[in-house]
This record gives sequence, structure tokens and C-alpha cells, in this order.
Amino acid sequence: MNLTERIPSQEEIDRFWQQVKQEIKEIPLAFERQLQPALMREIDVYQINFQSLYNETIYGYLLIPKNKRQLPIVIDYLGYMNHLQEPFQFAHWALVDCACLVIDNRGQGGRTKDTQPYETTQHGAPFGRGILKKEDFYMKRLLADSLRLLEVAAKLPEVDPERIILRGGSQGGGVALIVNALAEVPIFATFADVPSHSNIPHRIESRTGSYHVMQEYIDAFPESKETIYREMAYYDLKNLAAKITGPVFASVGSQDPICPMTDFFVSYHRIPTVKQLTVYLNKGHGGGEAKQIRKEMQQIQKLLKRK
Repeated sequence: MNLTERIPSQEEIDRFWQQVKQEIKEIPLAFERQLQPALMREIDVYQINFQSLYNETIYGYLLIPKNKRQLPIVIDYLGYMNHLQEPFQFAHWALVDCACLVIDNRGQGGRTKDTQPYETTQHGAPFGRGILKKEDFYMKRLLADSLRLLEVAAKLPEVDPERIILRGGSQGGGVALIVNALAEVPIFATFADVPSHSNIPHRIESRTGSYHVMQEYIDAFPESKETIYREMAYYDLKNLAAKITGPVFASVGSQDPICPMTDFFVSYHRIPTVKQLTVYLNKGHGGGEAKQIRKEMQQIQKLLKRK
């Protein structure tokens, strides 16, 4: 079987994601928010929860600058195996007059669990779960939860639904871009720092980041390679990038061994909208670190002033 035979068509990829989105819509959101004791004088902090795929309860935080309405909102997607600790970690978005939504990724060490059994592969690491079938793969659950945050944002009376900003680093950067591609609402801007999930076959072969577990499985079961490559095509950013809308601001580290810059370039070149790329020379997976966050804040301020 050659490469073109094992990769699904764009129509097949689009149809799969339409089915997933329909599956999500059939689950009641059941969104709840509870005001937390005051930690920051100028920011209201809410603990939130809602229902997502397989009726898993997703937990997170909502931060809203006090006494403000029709706010832009930053949906901040966490990196791999990071989990929520304190809400003040996201208070910088309030400094640029933005609300913020952030959740614990399912099954990555935080409060949000991953309880639905997998049909195919089981693994301690999330990216080793369900890898033999696209409907079973862990990332279907992760992206479903991430897409549901757009529904949550739409329910917030303090938020302007025309100014939804997506951002994330590493795993979260790739998720932000994929959510943009799959979104059925306008995305105001997207910020992706050292993003993952691009050029997945090469990520598997080179054992970089969270994808090393797939190559380990292939080493043990060589006959699985074609299946895994085919099923991962549905989750590869390069096969979804052409659907991204709104301005995109991306950044990479030139010496990143976890989410290699060259793998992201494959997807970046397919993004059709206005885009800007910052390369941090001689930097690894940390990229620009705090400097990059500051830059994103400044870019958001400029975009909001234009609107």
C-alpha cells in the first residue's frame, strides 16, 4: 500500500468531523458556574463544569474582569499533561480587558477524568489510547471538549460572541488551530505557540513529543503501521489547515525537539488566511516563553483597537 492509498480523502475527513460535531450536539451542555472566593480584586473567578463526549464532566475556570460587559474572550488550551492549579495563572488576559476560559484536559492529570473505556488500545499515556480507530482515539475526546468551549462562550452574557480568541501552547497550540478549522462560529484571532499535531506521520517516525508512544506500538506490532497512519490523518493539522479563518499568529523554537518547527511548517503553509510567524532562534520547546505571552497580549490589544 502506498502513501496515497492509505490517506483518507478530504471528503472523508470532513464527513468524519461533521459526524463528531453532530455527536457533540446531541449531548446537553449542562453548563454550570460557581463564583469563587475573591482572589483578585479586579477579576471575578468562577469554577465551571459542563458535559461533553460520553457524558464526561469537564472542569475549568472562567475569569471575567469585574463590572464589564461585551468582553472579548480568550479560550486558552493547555499543553500536554499540564493541568489547572491556580486561576491567577491566567489573570494576564484580564490586563488586556479579556475574559478567559480554560479547562483541564480530559485524562491528563487534572480534575477532568477520562472514564469511557477504549475499544482498541489502552495506554497510560493519553496518546496511546484508541490509536487503531479514529472513532476511538483519545484526541476525538480532547477536541470534542475543546469545541464545546465555543458553546460555553456563547452562553456567557458578559462576552461578545464576535470576539472569540483561541490560543494555546504545544498541544494547546495545535488544538487552537484545529478548533478554528472545525468551528461553526467566527473566530476573531488564533494564537498558537510551539504548536503540536502537525505532520503526524513524521512525528511518529521521529518519536517526538507525545507521538513517541505510537512508534513504540508500531515497533511491537509492525502490521499496525498502515492503520495508525490512516487513522491519524483525520487528526493531522495539515489536513485541516485550509479551513482556518481569521488572523493567525504562530511562534516556534528553531531547536524545538518536542514539536519540531519543520513539522509545523507543513501545516502553516496551508493556512489560507492572514498569518504571522515568529521564529525564536536557538530556542527549544519553551519558544519565547514569557516574552511570547507579552507579545500575544500586545497583538490582542492592537486587534481590539482596530475593531
